Amino acid sequence: MSETATDASSDKMRQVFHWRNGVAWLVLAFALLVQLALLHHLERKEERAALKQFDLLVQTTTETIRKRMVDHEQILLGAAGMFDGSDEVTRDQWRNYNERLQLSERYPGIQGVGFAKTVPQAELATHVQSVRAEGLSDYDVAPPGNRDLYTPIVYLEPFNERNRAAFGYDMFAEPIRRQAMLTAAETGETQITGKVTLRQEIYREVQAGILMYAPLYTPGEPLDTPAQRLDALYGFVFSPFRLDDLMRGILGVNANLNLHIYAGESESVEQMLYASREGEATEEPKYSQVAKLQLYGQTWTLRLESRPAFDQFFHSNKSLIVGLGTGLSALLFFLTLSLSMRRSRAESLAQQMTEHILENKRALQLSEERLSLALKGSNDGLWDLNLDIGTFYASPRAWHMLGYRPGELSSDLKLWERVMVAEDLPKARAQLARTMLSKVDHFTAELRLQHKSGKVTPVLVRGYIQRDRSGQPLRISGTSMDLTEHKRIEQMKDEFVSTVSHELRTPLTSISGALGLITAGALGESPPAIQQMLEIAHRNSLRLGYLINDLLDMEKITAGKMTFDMREHSLRRLLDEALISNQAFAAHYGVNCILREPANVNVWVDGLRLQQVLTNFLSNAIKYTPEGGEVTLHCSQPDGGHVRISVTDQGPGIPPTFQTRVFEKFAQADASDSRQKGGTGLGLAITKEFIERMGGRVGFDTAEGNGTTFWCELPIVETATLTPDQGQPRLLVIEDEPDTGRLLHLMLRDAGYAVDRVQSLHAARGKLAGTRYEAMTLDMHLPDGSGRDLIDEVRNNLDTRNLPIIVISAASQFDRHPDDRNIAWLHKPISAAQLLIALTDSLESNRHPS
Repeated sequence: MSETATDASSDKMRQVFHWRNGVAWLVLAFALLVQLALLHHLERKEERAALKQFDLLVQTTTETIRKRMVDHEQILLGAAGMFDGSDEVTRDQWRNYNERLQLSERYPGIQGVGFAKTVPQAELATHVQSVRAEGLSDYDVAPPGNRDLYTPIVYLEPFNERNRAAFGYDMFAEPIRRQAMLTAAETGETQITGKVTLRQEIYREVQAGILMYAPLYTPGEPLDTPAQRLDALYGFVFSPFRLDDLMRGILGVNANLNLHIYAGESESVEQMLYASREGEATEEPKYSQVAKLQLYGQTWTLRLESRPAFDQFFHSNKSLIVGLGTGLSALLFFLTLSLSMRRSRAESLAQQMTEHILENKRALQLSEERLSLALKGSNDGLWDLNLDIGTFYASPRAWHMLGYRPGELSSDLKLWERVMVAEDLPKARAQLARTMLSKVDHFTAELRLQHKSGKVTPVLVRGYIQRDRSGQPLRISGTSMDLTEHKRIEQMKDEFVSTVSHELRTPLTSISGALGLITAGALGESPPAIQQMLEIAHRNSLRLGYLINDLLDMEKITAGKMTFDMREHSLRRLLDEALISNQAFAAHYGVNCILREPANVNVWVDGLRLQQVLTNFLSNAIKYTPEGGEVTLHCSQPDGGHVRISVTDQGPGIPPTFQTRVFEKFAQADASDSRQKGGTGLGLAITKEFIERMGGRVGFDTAEGNGTTFWCELPIVETATLTPDQGQPRLLVIEDEPDTGRLLHLMLRDAGYAVDRVQSLHAARGKLAGTRYEAMTLDMHLPDGSGRDLIDEVRNNLDTRNLPIIVISAASQFDRHPDDRNIAWLHKPISAAQLLIALTDSLESNRHPS
């Protein structure tokens, strides 16, 4: 039995290693290779994640240090404010101020806040006697010696044992402290020293130290030049820092990061300020970085290194992946081996799969052939952007369209930006961003691309966006069509219409004028039959004139030559004028026109163009209202920032089949040769263009058999908002969007400012000419021009050239000029804190220019 069992076992082993099971062994080898590739990919991914996290730690650490030093500067500036606000600060007041700061709890590492007074040599003895008279009998200025100027420490809180050791110390006597103090005095700005040993180091554990100085000046003295500031120097408020205590207070205990700080540009051991660990490292750090930190006149060199805990966090799953991968490889091997041993079934399955693959291949080839023929027939180019893997493909036709050979330009996701006309790029980017953020799957856009020869090629781009389940775009594919010939034909058509229209106006003017004189009886009475024919001719010559005028307007709009004289108008006055000018036309048709609920608001429009819009609405309504009927002109306000002007008729309504084409060129509901109502079919198309160019929109409401209401909406111009003068600083808010303007007004009013608010450059110029403002906020895109123009005007005016300006805009990038000064730039949306900080900084900078 043992021999039989041994033979059976040998047979099974031979079957396992038989050549027919080579697929199973190949699967095992492939699975192991895939495992190695996945492991390599995981390591690379972990490495990238570790580098990104380490960079974030470095950035967070440096910004935390910078912010804490800024907080310490604010403490000194607050202390300096005590001296600026009173003739004398007593020792008790100084002690109370520092107790309220709670430095040891809130800002660990700071040794205190002190005051050092400048004492000329001639006044030294008097100074020492005055301090001793306060009950500090052991006070003296150290170190002894004759010097032109002394800066002894007079106040230093908390007045503990360490700080008593520095009491009376003349910091001007030490070169490093003296350099920082002189720089602070000459510039008027806060400075810190290089590495020093503090006088407070009276125990064995000595730490590297620095001091921060803010200068104080005698009130009323001129401070325009460094020499004047030195002459007016009264003293310094300062803080000493022990660097080990300071950094522990700022950073705490960080198990992931080692930090070394050096004073200066190099990593000199003599200039080391701080080290987050003692002794030599047990192993080399995996990640390290050197950063430069500019702080109050000093450069700190920071070396940041990762600790083992950080390194291990990103490389802890390798053994688990290896175990899972090995188990999965073994599982695949045995599964494939089991299938391989069933020879007949495996061969049958392989044959079926082969046939299926061949069928799919033939279907794919047929599909590709059909697609190729379709593209050749349409003469369109094919393109494909794979956002997931960052690749771009364009068919040969797409390249030839722009004069390039396939592959002549490097293909990447930004290729479309490089071939686009530069001036169209911002608008195209914004349109693409809106399309990507929306939920649409298909889009069409007309772009102007740069041909290799330098000419501009108009291209119609159609695309399909493939998205994931969350709606994020993964892939964009589509076609591109060369519109050069189409544009040429369209231009020929427009030029033909323009030429014919202009050439017809001269003879038509003579014909209409002559017929008007004859029908009015200027040449005597005509026989009734002839008079009737002349009136028909005159009436139709006028209709032809209206047609030519509409054609010329549409040609100007299409060519971009239509100009608008935008001004602030009373809407009530414009509505009254429109009604009066159309009364005669209404009387001819026996229709009554009335104005109801006129809005007492102002709008920013071209008055003549709006009159043309209202005439189009009214004339259409009059023509379609039966005799004896009524046409109503009325207003409403759908929201606080817009007014809707509506014209309602009593006509038959618009057929559903025509409603989608109402605002198209040459569109008429009755297009038959025998239509009853005259017209060019251009009036509503022109109306839509005019209203949209003036920042509004148009539309209509209709029910077949129950009349139609055509309407347009325009933004309301709010009257300048004035705040009563109660002695507060007065600011000017320039913002055309009503809700944003009201929000800025409330933010600034609640902060204690008097605020005037306007919505246009025209109104802003008027306010600036007649009122003195401390600062102004400005939106760069206004209805009557660019905020950039106003900035240039303000800076060129002697009265306002130093006026602080807070630019608040939704633009992704600001148009900054090298000579811009005292301008803060804020991106919408903003918070009240951002606005007030920027305003405070600008006002302070204007009061104390550096």
